[in-house]
Amino acid sequence: MAHLTDMEELLATIPNHPIRDYMREAMNCYMASAYRGCIVLSYIALFDYLLSQLDELSKVNASAKTIFDEATKKKEDQDVYENYLICQLASKTLLSGLDASFLDTLRKLRNKSAHPSGHQPSAEEARFIFHEVVSRFLSRPILTTLYLVDDILGRLSNSNFFPSQMLSDIKGVLAEEIATLHEEAVPVLVTKLTSLTVSPDSIIAKNSRHFLIGLALLNKDGINKELQKRILSKKSDNSKYFSLILRLLSANGRLIVDLPTVTIGRIRRALLNRIDEVEPTTLEAQTNHPTTTFVSIAKHVDDEYLLSHFKVELEKLFHKRPYSPYLIHVFKNRQEIVAVYYPIMLEKARSSDFHTANKFPDSIEQIDSKLAQFCSLEQAFQLCVAVHRAAEFGAFSSIELRDSKFKVAPKLRTRAIEYVKDNELDAEAYLQAQLGITETINSFLSTYLTDEPVTGEPAADELAL
Repeated sequence: MAHLTDMEELLATIPNHPIRDYMREAMNCYMASAYRGCIVLSYIALFDYLLSQLDELSKVNASAKTIFDEATKKKEDQDVYENYLICQLASKTLLSGLDASFLDTLRKLRNKSAHPSGHQPSAEEARFIFHEVVSRFLSRPILTTLYLVDDILGRLSNSNFFPSQMLSDIKGVLAEEIATLHEEAVPVLVTKLTSLTVSPDSIIAKNSRHFLIGLALLNKDGINKELQKRILSKKSDNSKYFSLILRLLSANGRLIVDLPTVTIGRIRRALLNRIDEVEPTTLEAQTNHPTTTFVSIAKHVDDEYLLSHFKVELEKLFHKRPYSPYLIHVFKNRQEIVAVYYPIMLEKARSSDFHTANKFPDSIEQIDSKLAQFCSLEQAFQLCVAVHRAAEFGAFSSIELRDSKFKVAPKLRTRAIEYVKDNELDAEAYLQAQLGITETINSFLSTYLTDEPVTGEPAADELAL
């Protein structure tokens, strides 16, 4: 039951401005000890609100339209319409039995309060009615909305339900579609949509999938819980729903938080399968790409969580996408992840397998700026040595990058040079250990990294003399 300090907060939960003004007047009556006025105004506001919501529902439901038309006519004729409205809403299951019972109780209390019946409303009675009217009805968007759910599902066969595949556009469509949807209808909607994602009708399946992705994008606590409960937890043991689950996580990585251990284990299997399946040509920005899934999850959990729950999957993804700009950008400041990621990148860059080694120089121009933020000075130097080593093995792209003095990777080169200048002995020891020769660090610098004279090496004009 509401107390005096609660009433202002309750008002803020009413989205309809005219109805909120009505209830503010009702609150003012309460404050002035005019409890009869509080009850009567609450009653008027509630039935006006029910009519407005019935009007909205009448656009998609024939029964609602019939009731709305008749109730409106009675109201305009100044006839008593409230009892008719309650009975019809209940009989057509547009209102739950409990809500209908409360409305009837309220009607009786209002009649006792508004007419000379000898009943003297109390503060507790007025406060109770105020609270119930707001919390049970006025703060919620509509009556029973299974009809709206059915209307949504009935339109999923329309090819233009989602005119765009952009996530921002899908989110916009969703916000409008569920604007009048009662929160109690969300479980039914999610359950039915989930089943339709495996429909033999490709349009229905696609639109159902997009609708669920849109729900995830809205990132509302109540909806998130239903997605976790009815899809991530309930369907993660069924491979038919693996793709849907990963798409939902790509849309909203927050969905991974607080999932049961068993569910996490099943999602790990889905991720491993997808990492194996994904083709190199698949765009990473797509929601069905494991890179997008991990990038989304990483926004909502820390390194410890990622490594304790998904280290195997991350390592596998790093092996498959070692030069992903998305991964490098997301993990560039997360040192525990970098400690796992960098050794995989380094090993591939210095590989004796030409196909593997060439991928680093082929990718470096695209990732140079991000890599400079990702790597320490020492790591930048190590990558340059790795390219040199792969070039010595005969990898053509590595040879081209090295012999151009890392022209397309200026930030990586600058950081490598900076490391050598400050750590000459360590750099030379590492170079010789990696190449198995006694090449000096100054020779390596002047030949492959810089045109400027370096310590211990004569300038070009001195050589000419």
